[in-house]
Amino acid sequence: MLRLAPSREPSYYGTAKSGREALPLCGVIGMVARFKVVHADAGPRQSLERELEQLSPLGAELVATRARDQQELAESLRDADAILVSAAAISREVIDCLERCKVIVRYGVGVDNVDLDAATERCIVVAKVLDFCTEEVANHALMLLLACAKQVRRLDADMRSGVWMRRPRPRFPPVWGETLGIVGLGAIGRDLASKALALHMRVLAYDPYVDESAAQECGAALSDLPSLLEASDYVSLNAPLTEETQHMIGAEELARMKPTAFLINTARGAVVDEGALVEALRSERIAGAGLDVFEEEPLPADSPLLTLENVVLTPHTAGLSEESMRKVRTEVGKAAAAVLSGRWPKYVANPAVGERVRLAPCAES
Repeated sequence: MLRLAPSREPSYYGTAKSGREALPLCGVIGMVARFKVVHADAGPRQSLERELEQLSPLGAELVATRARDQQELAESLRDADAILVSAAAISREVIDCLERCKVIVRYGVGVDNVDLDAATERCIVVAKVLDFCTEEVANHALMLLLACAKQVRRLDADMRSGVWMRRPRPRFPPVWGETLGIVGLGAIGRDLASKALALHMRVLAYDPYVDESAAQECGAALSDLPSLLEASDYVSLNAPLTEETQHMIGAEELARMKPTAFLINTARGAVVDEGALVEALRSERIAGAGLDVFEEEPLPADSPLLTLENVVLTPHTAGLSEESMRKVRTEVGKAAAAVLSGRWPKYVANPAVGERVRLAPCAES
């Protein structure tokens, strides 16, 4: 593991060996730390400068680790006061090994990789970050929609192979005047709705937790899920992954879609039954799909999705931009620092922990 800690000397940047990989050095040890913060899955050469800026005033050291399995991860996190995590699974097995952890902070909106019930039982606050990539994800969903509609993947391949075919192909639909069905009308879904309206699309939305007035504010008409699937030319999934939404789009739901329709997923891979989707794409039961997320990530090299021509694939990058990454890293540091200093973070993923933990009000309410 690599230890990153506050120093009275100027920080410098470079790399230091940690186990099997070179990880970024964002600070030098210069004083005894009050708190130990562990990044559970820091990427190779990932800068942790912004997190450290928020944590160093508390006298916290930041330790980067890339454990290979749950047992190794549990051991790496055992004496952490705070845990920062991107994609690593913080399971009950791991949480049960934690001896003094006060907060787990997820880099992003979804917290499906953290066992919230186990954390709550152990009086651990789970924090998340909202609003750092809303527009980015909505833009990416729209990009996938347009790439599917305009067959960008096939046209690009033709051009590179010397084929110049300047005429509409089969299933070369318009975008304007078509119906977009949005499943999940949270911040991203609402932003996507406004963008679709600018393209003169009709927008339907399914979200059991949103009322008609909220839908009308973003120009969407509420619908039940079966009706939305049957009426939409494009279906965009923007719902979080929960027990309720696991495989909510399966064979039955795909069968309801038009054979000319496209499925767009920038939410979570497991919202869709991937096996059923592959079969629907192979049989051309639906026209195609634009996918940024998958049930297993990274996408396995033998995934049948890689062999299908009617799919546009991106590697879970919908929320990424230089600005969004700067913001999320700062906000992750702020959330961890808040709990370590006795305050509630801005966004809590397990609000039931409030019955077990007493903290001061959030300073950013």
